[in-house]
Amino acid sequence: MLRFFRQLRQRLLTENNYSKYLLYAVGEVFLIVVGILLALYLDNLNDEKRARQVEIKLLQELKSNLGSNLRILDRSLSTELEYLSYNETILDYLDNKKPYDEALERAFGVYFWTISTNPVKGGYDFLKSKGVDLITNDSLRKSISFIFENEFSILKNENEVWSNNLQQNISYPYHVKHFRRYYSSVNDTVVELAKPFDYNALLQDDQFKSINAEIISNRKWNINTLRELIREMETLILQIDVELQN
Repeated sequence: MLRFFRQLRQRLLTENNYSKYLLYAVGEVFLIVVGILLALYLDNLNDEKRARQVEIKLLQELKSNLGSNLRILDRSLSTELEYLSYNETILDYLDNKKPYDEALERAFGVYFWTISTNPVKGGYDFLKSKGVDLITNDSLRKSISFIFENEFSILKNENEVWSNNLQQNISYPYHVKHFRRYYSSVNDTVVELAKPFDYNALLQDDQFKSINAEIISNRKWNINTLRELIREMETLILQIDVELQN
């Protein structure tokens, strides 16, 4: 093809037919421009295809992270509900001045414990390093950022900090002054238990009742937060599935 155009150009020059040569030159420039534009168009298509492939991999990784986080939060929720039952049992015994029961020793062993959740964020951190605009669906992009940036932050920075401060500064110092810890094996599992030095004194101790009431309040707030976050994550996973199908 190039040889044909060279021969045609040479013939026009030899014939001194400048009007035809000018027309030829314009046509040649036009073909060059069209070729460049076509090359750019194809290159852009390839770039978009590569970007879309990266987006698909990122969405798959984010979905995997969310699935892992659902399992983490389900365990945290289950643990909080168990600990809440211990705090409520203790408060019930104290408020109603019930006689001592050895079953309380399990509750006394863990009533002050707190939980820690560490969400898996590898996929989202990678997305941020590449640019969140890689997620082309605006609504989906906002939902992803909201979960990983806002909701996980509240879970870590507000609830855990508050409950850990309560434990470190109030409930645990009280615990070591009024209880003695010991351990027992139940079905090959070591269980932490505790006995009060003076149960009758606990029945009259408004400070201990207040500590348990504060812990109960915090646990209920955390349980509600966990339940709401689990629902939001399940909805986000469905959104990601729809986007991947598209």
